[in-house]
Amino acid sequence: EPDPAIWVGEVATAARRINTICNLGPLGVRVWGDEGWQQCESHGVRYMGRASHFEDLTSLYSNGGIHVDIGRVYQQDIVTMRVFDVLACGGFLLADPSDALLELFEPGVELETWSTLDELVEKVRWYLEHPDKAAAIGKRGRERVLRDHGLRDRLRPMLARLSGAP
Repeated sequence: EPDPAIWVGEVATAARRINTICNLGPLGVRVWGDEGWQQCESHGVRYMGRASHFEDLTSLYSNGGIHVDIGRVYQQDIVTMRVFDVLACGGFLLADPSDALLELFEPGVELETWSTLDELVEKVRWYLEHPDKAAAIGKRGRERVLRDHGLRDRLRPMLARLSGAP
């Protein structure tokens, strides 16, 4: 049986994501994903189609630009895989802040965060004008992931919790 609360959360998240990206349309944003993103084209967003989880995403994340992480409305207490994926590739990331994210990364140093649409638009505009600053943050984010957030580093606390170890 599908959980109605999860379904409502997914619908709310999809609406939030679409609204967020549509607001970035005047800045020349491109988006990859399912066909639902096509509704952003009327706002100036270029829909690029699907990106495979192997070659395409790695190439996109590592070839510059600004990547935006928009978390699910019902998962505000996690760090999404996109954060680790983008940073591991040396990409510049603007992420929804959460306590968990702020425990792992330093905003303005290893990634950047945003809390409101106005703040996101302003930061995207600023980093488009200062790509060297975005690249430096992306480089430091990659260094942090490689140093502290490899697969073993991420799995160790999960396995300890499952085993009941302190």
